[in-house]
Amino acid sequence: MEKKKLPPLQVDVANVKPLVFGKEYESRMILDHVITGRDDCIQINHGTVKAGCALGGGVHEEDEIYYILSGEGKLKLDDEIVEVKGGQVIFIPAGVYHALDNTESDTDMCILTFWRDWRFNEAYEERVKLWGKSFKTVDED
Repeated sequence: MEKKKLPPLQVDVANVKPLVFGKEYESRMILDHVITGRDDCIQINHGTVKAGCALGGGVHEEDEIYYILSGEGKLKLDDEIVEVKGGQVIFIPAGVYHALDNTESDTDMCILTFWRDWRFNEAYEERVKLWGKSFKTVDED
């Protein structure tokens, strides 16, 4: 079956409202099935781990990919801790515990997270619960 042709889409990350998780983390949904209009579209979040902060870790049932845009820190992958910095891609297989640590830095770490499907990202459900939808611009209330 041929996919429906959709118009190209450009998203200005600075105009996307962040979902704020305490003082540690902000997450902006920048691409998903709602924004694109295609159910099988990959989901991309723009995340900011604040300087001097660490995130509680987790394990997912699906693979996740991190692309570190800027900053540097540590990433715990099961029992191993690896140094991460801007320009790196990290593939996190399903079932691997992972947690980002930016506590030793005085600059924010910005990352893109990629999911095969929106259903695998807990932040998606949190946005829908709080906002009634997955995506908002900074101009929306």
